[in-house]
Amino acid sequence: MINVLHLDDDALFLHRCSISFKTSPHVAHINYSTANSAEEFKSKLASQQPQGVLLDLSFGGKALKGLEVLREIREQGYQGSVMVMSALSTSDIILECMRAGANDFLSKGVDESELTFRVSRLLQSVNPQLPFRGTTRNLPAHITGRAMRDIQQRLARVLNSSVRSLLVSGESGSGKEMVADTLRSLLPAGSPFISINCAALATNLIEGEIFGHEKGAFTGATHSKIGLYEAADGGWFFLDEVARLSLPAQASLLRALENGEVRPVGGTRSKKVNVKVIAATNESLDKMVENGEFRADLLSRLRGYEIALPPLRARSHLERQEIVEALLDRLNVSVPVDSSEFRITNSCMAVLCGLPWDQGNIRELWQTILAMSVDASDGVLSLESLPPRLLQKKKAESQSTEAVQQINETPLCPAPEILPEGLKSILTPAFPLNFENLVDSLFEHLLDSLRRIAGEEFPSQRVVAQMFSMTRHEATQRMARTGKSHQ
Repeated sequence: MINVLHLDDDALFLHRCSISFKTSPHVAHINYSTANSAEEFKSKLASQQPQGVLLDLSFGGKALKGLEVLREIREQGYQGSVMVMSALSTSDIILECMRAGANDFLSKGVDESELTFRVSRLLQSVNPQLPFRGTTRNLPAHITGRAMRDIQQRLARVLNSSVRSLLVSGESGSGKEMVADTLRSLLPAGSPFISINCAALATNLIEGEIFGHEKGAFTGATHSKIGLYEAADGGWFFLDEVARLSLPAQASLLRALENGEVRPVGGTRSKKVNVKVIAATNESLDKMVENGEFRADLLSRLRGYEIALPPLRARSHLERQEIVEALLDRLNVSVPVDSSEFRITNSCMAVLCGLPWDQGNIRELWQTILAMSVDASDGVLSLESLPPRLLQKKKAESQSTEAVQQINETPLCPAPEILPEGLKSILTPAFPLNFENLVDSLFEHLLDSLRRIAGEEFPSQRVVAQMFSMTRHEATQRMARTGKSHQ
């Protein structure tokens, strides 16, 4: 095990990080411990001799206390990896931390799963012999963004449980196959992982393909054949588009799940196997049960654990942007070393993130990016390289939004003169409302009131966090976003 010591005086943040380090597949090899004061940190540093250290830049009431600790441990000869974390991420601060001996700098505000990924990557980059799962590039798009990285953590928990079946549901192109790929990447080396697309085979052949057949079981069966289910013995069997299974094949699958036995088509003897099943579907199996097209008892067995993938249109703007960036990384993997990488303009990113992608989700987005790369001038994906049909769709949506704005000319409520200008504009809106800006404006207005009352004794970030029932780091981020950071 590799020891990592984290110094931070925010107890809630340390608790969230502790949970993430226990569940993340990236850091299964890491023993994570914490300290909430410089004295406790120095004591544990001496006793544990960690290979990695996480340092909060600002703690104990001092803005750059972490930098002092960093310099001190480097002067004392500490050779391990050091990551500095802070909501204050100006270029000058980052440069100063690097000069003091930091190996990496992480801006606070990222989710804890991103932190564990960065820590594992840092440790592996400094010492290539350390175990590491994942890459800095070519990260699958379905695990990009908070919601989808959470799914990766859930998969890790499934593998460490006694669950024997996993059902993945979601629209076409939402990432079901990638979930299966991620689960396979988390398996121990050498573990069997066999997959089949149930829609790719004829109905009369699929049962024999999955469970095997004896010689002469049907016309063309000139020899006995082991089934894919049996080949997955000791590992996982992936049934993509499980809704396409015939009713006889469903009965055979149910028997295998219930009794752990498989019987080849035309055979008289069953064989014990140890197989876990992951099934994927883009259809409503509940409706198929109601229509008599899918067995209710089989559906119950497949639902040992269930993951429902959100369509691309249901994800946040930030997640969509992260997915576009991840797909660009995937595209750039194939770029020759002597060629420049593909980039994207802000206006084109905004259009891509604003479209609903209601036909093919991530798959449709990926195909669009591939098509745009053909016409990208100097490797830049811009509005000029966007397919005309998408531009027309975006234009139609914009015209629809303008029509809604014209209908809602009457203000929802008056804008009193005492309110900040930013809040006035939000309280007399056109739809859709920007609730995040509304929260920021309210936060800004309350801070202005506190500043007028407190004068030079303006409350610290810790006090502000307590007043608004949020962590100190969340308060720091919101204060920075609204331009109210206390200097």
